[in-house]
Amino acid sequence: MRKIKLHWWILLGMVAGVVWGMALHGAYYETLLEQARQQVLGQGYRPDDLIGATREINTALQGLMNQTPAGAAADGLAELFLALLRMIVIPLVFASLVCGVTGMRDFARLRRIGARAAGWYVTTSLLAIVLGLILVNLFKPGVGLEMPMAIGEVDIPAPSGPWEMLLSVVPTNVVAAAANFDLLGLIFFAILFGIFALQVEEPFLETIDGFFQAVFAVMMKMTLFVIALAPVGIAALIARLLAITGPEALTSVVGYAGTVAAALLLHGLLTLPLLFWLLTRRNPYRVLGAMGATLLTAFSTASSAGTLGMTLEQLEDNVGVKNEVGGFVLPLGATINMDGTALYECVAVLFIAQVYASANPDFVLTFGTQLTIVVLALMVSIGAAGIPHAGLVMMVIIFEAVGLPLELIALLWAIDRPLDMMRTMINVWSDSIGATAIAHFEDAIDESKLFAPESEDGSFATP
Repeated sequence: MRKIKLHWWILLGMVAGVVWGMALHGAYYETLLEQARQQVLGQGYRPDDLIGATREINTALQGLMNQTPAGAAADGLAELFLALLRMIVIPLVFASLVCGVTGMRDFARLRRIGARAAGWYVTTSLLAIVLGLILVNLFKPGVGLEMPMAIGEVDIPAPSGPWEMLLSVVPTNVVAAAANFDLLGLIFFAILFGIFALQVEEPFLETIDGFFQAVFAVMMKMTLFVIALAPVGIAALIARLLAITGPEALTSVVGYAGTVAAALLLHGLLTLPLLFWLLTRRNPYRVLGAMGATLLTAFSTASSAGTLGMTLEQLEDNVGVKNEVGGFVLPLGATINMDGTALYECVAVLFIAQVYASANPDFVLTFGTQLTIVVLALMVSIGAAGIPHAGLVMMVIIFEAVGLPLELIALLWAIDRPLDMMRTMINVWSDSIGATAIAHFEDAIDESKLFAPESEDGSFATP
């Protein structure tokens, strides 16, 4: 029998998760929702009391849903899968970065790859933001939308200043950075460690390189084990989401959600492939097909950092990108290359600005304001963590800069999870195709894995 590919198993898991989640929603939602409202607001609550209490009620509702047998199974399996994904990230990132740096053996190549990676990150993020800017001004999803009379306070941490953000890159305690999942600090230390490992005597360098190559090989084996559990974990993640939201997760704030989704799909299916083809003359859609399981996992988990192990494994095994490039570029990309998040930040802020301007004529959405949003969307997308809802938290910086009330972020919470899943998939896709483009220029692609030799004549290879 022909072996079924992983991405088909994952798609099957997603379908099973939808059926599982909708069954939970139909069986328990109405009863548990009323219990959650009474738990948060008391038995004598009034309809007006519901305004501003959505997040607290949803938290209580999730707790009650997790007490049902099927809900507890979905929550337990989902948390186990996410824990396994997080477990492999820190050692995998550190080992892959050290191996990537030491494998280059010269600073000129390190600088060249770093410069190309930075160029890809900035270019694709700006293209994503501009695309989002065009679509949100074209469709105007927030114009004429009624703003709620009262919105509850949203608990959002105060944004850090530029020096605090810069200092956060340098970990004062590497072990604490790893424990706190501070990937940016860990990446900074790992790159420095690899650079200075190149300065020691050759016997020591060989020992260091051999040790981390062995660690990386073990972590990749562990990654394959976690990947094998992906269909079950993804089914549980989808079920847990839909048990609470039901079909409303896909229908709330249709104009805004549709604008974000359209912009993300255009960027992922047209902008990124076109840029890749112009640079390499290779077929981008073959890379897309080879990374299908990774992209579906990124969509389901909404975590580019959590999917990193799978991205590394599939890019090396399916596409043929050598670890000396992928092991260096992908961890950086998972931390600072956030095309989907940058696009989302731009569209979401402009949507809220349109809603706010409709109710407050004194607020004018000028060209200068939109330019400020573009620049800040690029900056905060770099600082956003590769975890669910990170983009929504970072958005407070843009709100403060353009004078929008922070309470309006609450309007985005209802639809954020499915959009978070979509933008994470685009983030991972940009990392993957960007690493492939850089590997092309570094002659670091195993042509036997995906690209046939005849595809190098400038035409698309036949899949």
